[in-house]
Amino acid sequence: MTPDERKFLRDFFRQVSDQPIRPDDPRYIPLYEYPEMAGDDPVELMARAIEWTPGESVQLLSGYRGTGKSTELMRLAERLEESNFLVFRCDIEDYLNMSVPVDICDFLMAISGAFGDAVEERNFLDDHPMHEGYWERLVNFLTRTELVDVSTSLGIPISLGSEVVAANIKANLKSDPSFKRRLQEQMTGHLGALVNDVHSYFQSCINALKERLGDGTEVVLLVDSIEHIRGTYVNARKVQSSVEDLFVSHSERLHLPYLHVVYTVPPYLKIRYGNLGALYEPGGVRMLPALKLRNRVGERSQEGYDAMEKVVGARGDWQKLLGQRSALDWLIQNSGGHLRDLLRLLGEVLRRAKEFPVPESTVEAAINQVRTEFLPIADDDARWLAEIARSHQTALPSTDKLPELARFFDTHLALCYRNGDEWYDIHPLIAKHVIEQADEDPGAG
Repeated sequence: MTPDERKFLRDFFRQVSDQPIRPDDPRYIPLYEYPEMAGDDPVELMARAIEWTPGESVQLLSGYRGTGKSTELMRLAERLEESNFLVFRCDIEDYLNMSVPVDICDFLMAISGAFGDAVEERNFLDDHPMHEGYWERLVNFLTRTELVDVSTSLGIPISLGSEVVAANIKANLKSDPSFKRRLQEQMTGHLGALVNDVHSYFQSCINALKERLGDGTEVVLLVDSIEHIRGTYVNARKVQSSVEDLFVSHSERLHLPYLHVVYTVPPYLKIRYGNLGALYEPGGVRMLPALKLRNRVGERSQEGYDAMEKVVGARGDWQKLLGQRSALDWLIQNSGGHLRDLLRLLGEVLRRAKEFPVPESTVEAAINQVRTEFLPIADDDARWLAEIARSHQTALPSTDKLPELARFFDTHLALCYRNGDEWYDIHPLIAKHVIEQADEDPGAG
């Protein structure tokens, strides 16, 4: 292989690596400009709810790993900035431990701190006489109200100064589960006071922004990565219950004064709590499905294949790599319409390429390699997945099994599609294996 050919493979491989991309990136393809998908464009629907609701609103955005939530949030930010909204975006993963239960108190502290950090980073209120950072405000609030013994909880004397204590609260909220648990315990019974202080903080911040930027300024906060709060094998149920409690029992407390907010949430929340969107009017819940390659009766959607071809073409010369469109379509079909899995398949082909175009055997070897990463599948899982394939529903037998269903979605064993309504199927890479395993299982009856 020549140096130029090796460079081609290397550069193509780098372009298919999994990472969020901005809407102005040449690799970004505006999938929702396709007529069949335009009516379900989550960004346009969320933007209109914000534009048409003066002052404040709250919405939820959900989707499965690799469906592009972070990219769509960036697109939403650009769309709203074009309409003169002031948009802040934060990653909650920078503020909370994703593997332990979340509580309304530490969640409110985290989003308040994230918002305050975002405002400070953009230097809007640096010299405003009434503005204070959230973490210092939190220390003052806890000390003033004597709700929490800060020195005992942190082991740091308050005499060292609020800035030192504030930095430690911020760091320990994410990195120290025992501190977080103590904080939750000490805040028990004092939620109302914290909510009032948090709301007062947002109100004072936004009033200051309006004073600085104009009274007509409307502010948006996009809170990403909440769906990453999923726990571990031993505490998944407890963590998922805490997320449900946060967004269901405390939904009113997540409406913040004078602020438009979009929270990303895990897909299982929508399944667990029917009509979740009624708690978050006027925007409700928006879902990012996998790209539809066929309808639920198996009829091919050429538009879906063409859209994914453009995604690949924006990253490299697939014709040089694969030759015929049929080879690319075979990879697309085996991706199940999941963009991340299509890029994984292409990456595997690129690693194995020794000539151009690659032979069919190389494509099959790449598909088989990615398939093996899904296997083996337990018999109980195979029976359930086979029922999903048959019914195109989640086939959730009880809410006790929700962690297992969440695992199916997280690992792409099960995928969600939309044809007007939502429906489900299993990943094509494992479909034949799962059906055969379920049919052969003596316990299947």
